Amino acid sequence: MKIPSNLTWFDNDGYIGLKLAFPAGSTWQLERKIKESEDLYTQETSELYKFTSQAQATFVAYKVAGNGPSTAAIKIHMQIPCWETVTKQPSVRAKQADPGIPYRGSSEVAALSILTKARCSSAPYLINWTYRRQNGSGWVPGGYIHFIAMELLPGVNVSSIFNSMERRERDHLRSAFKKAWIECMSCGVEHDDIGLQNLLWDREQHKCYLIDFEHFDTPSSKFVTWRDRNYLAWNLAQAPNFADFDDMSTWIL
Repeated sequence: MKIPSNLTWFDNDGYIGLKLAFPAGSTWQLERKIKESEDLYTQETSELYKFTSQAQATFVAYKVAGNGPSTAAIKIHMQIPCWETVTKQPSVRAKQADPGIPYRGSSEVAALSILTKARCSSAPYLINWTYRRQNGSGWVPGGYIHFIAMELLPGVNVSSIFNSMERRERDHLRSAFKKAWIECMSCGVEHDDIGLQNLLWDREQHKCYLIDFEHFDTPSSKFVTWRDRNYLAWNLAQAPNFADFDDMSTWIL
């Protein structure tokens, strides 16, 4: 089972101001944290299902050397210890070390690579990525820590504003989301982690972006078919008990 820890895995003292060099030659300095989250498991769950506890964080960074835009988003995937060993000595936590490149990190790099190559305008473009093993002072010495540098997109996370939006703006958002979804699918990526938390809304430009491609698939057909019920799947609309899933006039918009 997952455990909510209420811990800060990426503390300001350790990350704000940190400089990261990427293989393509650019160097970035972390300026502020946008968000962090965790998937923390008990030792029993970790051993039974072979799950690795992980924390994720996204930072705003500015370029200090190399090519690329002046600012970027840096996403970090980092192994963390299972719940019972969080306060144990580093030597104990090190026994859990997974040195491999994390699935979520490699999956997002793969998705962004496809979208970047296709020049998709509805998702962040990939700048570069790199991987290290945590040092002796890390949460899991010897465990993975994976960095992705990507375009810093404008807008706000839809999950934080949707319920307070007026109907007219929600209609604009749904229209923009449809365009973004179709473009990503046409470029060869189907987002599998659906929900408001993975959408950005640029109010000024009426532009919607899909983000956080840690889980994705490739469309089975080159012909993209849009269905309005995608709005329901992404929580951009609600269908009451009496609603017809194929008739938006029966939904709560």
